[in-house]
Amino acid sequence: MAPDGEVDQAVVGGRLPAGGADGIRSGRDLFDALVRIIHRGRPPRPLAIERIARPSIERFEVYRKRSVPVLIDGLSADWPARSNWSLARLRERFADRLISVIPTRQGRLCTDVDTGVAFRAMRFGDYLDVLERGERPDSYLIEPGNNWIPELSDDVHVPEYCRNAAWRNTRFWLSAANTSAPLHRDVAENLFFQIVGRKRFFLYPPAASPWLYSNPFRSGLPNYSRFDAEAPDYDRFPLSREVRPIEMVLHPGDALYLPSRWWHQTRSLELSASYNFWWADGALALMVRAAEFVKRKRGLEIYGLESRLPVRGAVPQ
Repeated sequence: MAPDGEVDQAVVGGRLPAGGADGIRSGRDLFDALVRIIHRGRPPRPLAIERIARPSIERFEVYRKRSVPVLIDGLSADWPARSNWSLARLRERFADRLISVIPTRQGRLCTDVDTGVAFRAMRFGDYLDVLERGERPDSYLIEPGNNWIPELSDDVHVPEYCRNAAWRNTRFWLSAANTSAPLHRDVAENLFFQIVGRKRFFLYPPAASPWLYSNPFRSGLPNYSRFDAEAPDYDRFPLSREVRPIEMVLHPGDALYLPSRWWHQTRSLELSASYNFWWADGALALMVRAAEFVKRKRGLEIYGLESRLPVRGAVPQ
């Protein structure tokens, strides 16, 4: 077994890395080490992301079947959200409604490896007050589709690529500048729409997983990484030096297709409003539903939000 300081060389040579603070510490780490050996320590090569105009379903399917991200122009050009999601307009429509937020610390989403993420309810107008003062709230608005402000779905159009999917879910995202979410990945396919402001993404393909220090399978966040792509600590996570993220900035009107299981870490570069569609068909839909079932059984709030909040329309005391 190689000492901690020789982890990179051990992987290249086809041996397992040693234990320690961030070496072999779970079944997930052992699994990733074995995958690296199978690949002879060779990480995936960097990939260039294309930008295309609104594609036909047939052309979009080429990217989906290849599991390749793509930037798409024109998908939200006719959405009412483009004019309805200013802070003033959101206040006019929804100030007294409840929203769901996740606490943040210095702008970074709070997560717990054992319990996952914890949603809480607050009055939308109170959240808007902080944003309108140009300050950063101590939370990130992540509104599950159709839960508390179902009218938001009237401001968007379901893309034709996922309109008939067996499983579909959505989120509305609103945050101040310099609000960020950790590196993670989703089982479902994802179309992410940037409506207001700019948002930066760091992306890694699924094949980079063995180099990204995933949380243990039985953790509260098995789809999250311990590694921070924005501020890499290669002393703690030396294997991550072998993979390079794809960095991009989404502008208002941009849409990003993120295939199933692609890693992404995000930061709002300015006041930001976004909306996304997750979807799945066939075997992937079965995997998503199985993941939901497991999370509910374990009491993880990311899928139990609606049942844990007060009755819709009530303002929390």
